[in-house]
Amino acid sequence: MAIALVLLTGALVSPVMGQKSSGAIRGQVTDPSGAAVTNATVVVQGPGGSSRTVRTDRAGQYEVAPLAAGQYSLKATAKGFADFETDFVSVLAGQVQRLDIPLSIKVEKEKVTVETESNSLDVNPSENASSIVLKGSDLDALSDDPDELESDLQALAGPSAGPDGGQLYIDGFTAGQLPPKSAIREIRINQNPFSAEYDKLGYGRIEIFTKPGSDQFHGQFLVDGNTAGFNSLNPFLRRAGPTLESPSYHSLMYNGSFGGPLGKKASFFIDAQRRNINDEAVVSAIVLDPSFSPTPFNAGYPSSRIRTNLGPRVDFQVSPSNTLTARYQFWQDIDRSQGIGQFDLASAAYNQGETEHTVQLSDTQTFGAKAINELRFQYIRDITRQTPFSLLPTIDVLGAFVNGGNNQGQINDRVSKYELQNYTSIAKGKHFLKFGARLRYSRDINDASTGFNGQFTFSSLAAYRGAQQALAAHQAVPVAFLPSQFSLTAGFPRASASVFDSGLYT
Repeated sequence: MAIALVLLTGALVSPVMGQKSSGAIRGQVTDPSGAAVTNATVVVQGPGGSSRTVRTDRAGQYEVAPLAAGQYSLKATAKGFADFETDFVSVLAGQVQRLDIPLSIKVEKEKVTVETESNSLDVNPSENASSIVLKGSDLDALSDDPDELESDLQALAGPSAGPDGGQLYIDGFTAGQLPPKSAIREIRINQNPFSAEYDKLGYGRIEIFTKPGSDQFHGQFLVDGNTAGFNSLNPFLRRAGPTLESPSYHSLMYNGSFGGPLGKKASFFIDAQRRNINDEAVVSAIVLDPSFSPTPFNAGYPSSRIRTNLGPRVDFQVSPSNTLTARYQFWQDIDRSQGIGQFDLASAAYNQGETEHTVQLSDTQTFGAKAINELRFQYIRDITRQTPFSLLPTIDVLGAFVNGGNNQGQINDRVSKYELQNYTSIAKGKHFLKFGARLRYSRDINDASTGFNGQFTFSSLAAYRGAQQALAAHQAVPVAFLPSQFSLTAGFPRASASVFDSGLYT
């Protein structure tokens, strides 16, 4: 009986002593506003490296138990909050240690290093960040359309220095028309902007180099079109009713090139491009009907543009150190039925055409392996003509319509340009020396009868209506209905100018 009592007493005492030898950590995790943070992670690490991990409930409460008496470190983490850490949490046997954890919002940190030494100004061409060279497969990314190609190159070149815009060089010559993309070998943009070789600061400068011939025959052909079926009707024409027919818009472009050898010492390359654009000119005006009542007038008229570009080139090797190059370019732009649209009626239309012939000759000689001389000559003949449909006086009714002849009249402009260059380059040790000279002469003869037909301007449609009613009744036009302005240009229509400039550089 005594032995059984002792065993029973031992069984009851042992659990009580075990419970008193352990403790717990309990608390709540909150944000800066005092709201509970759910699903936060709480890690408790005790003596000997042992650790316990728990997560907070919906009320932000956590409890880590049982824990042996001793010193603990605690770390709490939650998404979007800064970590909370403490190394001084004491757990006593038989007691619960209360530890509430306030979390703060996590602040993202970025490190910016600012160097005390700034980059110095350098005019070396290799330090030009805006310099671009396009050749080979790089040219495939450019448009075959000549207008879009020119716009793309101007966008790449960026703004120019000065009020005259950027400069375009074709095989080293100023002026001239942009050749088709199929004839371009290389494009250099903003190369060496501070070079004394050029008369202007080189930002916005585009240099085009055409393809020479080769020792093998090669060529390509391209057709690009846009039919009227892919284009919607003009909304101004649709407003006039379903019976109004709209001129069809379509465009077609042919582009081809071919080159190869001409014997053992010569080669040729020829490129051709023709682009036809048939557009529509839409009139949306207010006119007078036979009873002199204001009537909306909507009509569409065909308007076309034809551009032709042809450029053969021949390279001839006179000797191993001497090469002759001859290039000719024919460029023509014909615009028909221009000047129509909005308030301008069909009688105010005009035709315009521009033709340009370019001849380029160059002689390149090398003197040993360290010297080269380039002698180049260019001649450009540009003719622009504009012919109005009518030579009658222009009638401009403000806010309503423009009728009669086109006020620009007949224009005939003829420009001749000559350019001679001689550039020499010498390599001597670590130095590279360039020097040369350029002569340019230009003469422009312009015949323009602008304003010779006269122009009547009415301040409103009501004034024009009153004048027409008076004339129809064979009565004098009241002063209130007279034109508010009449202008007429008279004199000698021809003007000419010549410009010569020369330059030396080294």
